Amino acid sequence: METGRDLEGKTALVTGSGRNLGRAILLEFAARGANVVVNARSNRAEAEAVAAEARALGADALVALGDVGDPDAVRAIVGEAQRRFPAIDISVSSAATRPHQGVLDVSAEDWRRALAINLDASFHLAQAVAPAMIERGWGRIIHIGGGFGVAPGRVHTLAGKGGLLGLTRALAADLGRHGITANMVAPAAIDVSGERAGSPPESGPDAVPAGRWGTPEDVAWACAVLASERSGFITGQTLYVNGGRMMR
Repeated sequence: METGRDLEGKTALVTGSGRNLGRAILLEFAARGANVVVNARSNRAEAEAVAAEARALGADALVALGDVGDPDAVRAIVGEAQRRFPAIDISVSSAATRPHQGVLDVSAEDWRRALAINLDASFHLAQAVAPAMIERGWGRIIHIGGGFGVAPGRVHTLAGKGGLLGLTRALAADLGRHGITANMVAPAAIDVSGERAGSPPESGPDAVPAGRWGTPEDVAWACAVLASERSGFITGQTLYVNGGRMMR
């Protein structure tokens, strides 16, 4: 795969890109020549700092604040981006919430809020960016899923990520004939904060055959592969970035 500035002239919107995985993905795209749209819910200073990093890499960057759990906010974010740039060519749904609650403790409001961010937001984003992608005959939709490991206290997170898998496949089926791909990247064993000391265990459920924790940049590279011009025949797939911790 080419590296360099292979996304020159493209525009990428990454939700939840004020920090962590979203930030790394957005900066990878910026380094490859794409215009970028930084999204955070409300922390403008954080988002502007990421935009400044992108500009230092030679990208044009826009900050578009908004809560992706609100469909109107999603449409407003896309509208703001499309007024600045010709179109959104690459959209990445990275914003997520991961509350820890037992199934009997989850209120209707808790359930609805978690699914609004972890699942509904990706649908509304795809629906908002797809018309311009169809018009241009090219687009890349990427969802950041999870490792899909079953764990207690994650009922709404697991339900949302499971739904996201179905959404990814449905978008691939509906939009493929228009030159648009839809894929999921599913990270696990990622040291998002850079604070995990030492190597992961060599055996047991938390073992990582790669012998190290993953980094946000590992996830960003996977997204860059799926966003590239040469990945047009990869769609409806899940790319696991987990060092072999889970194998599918």
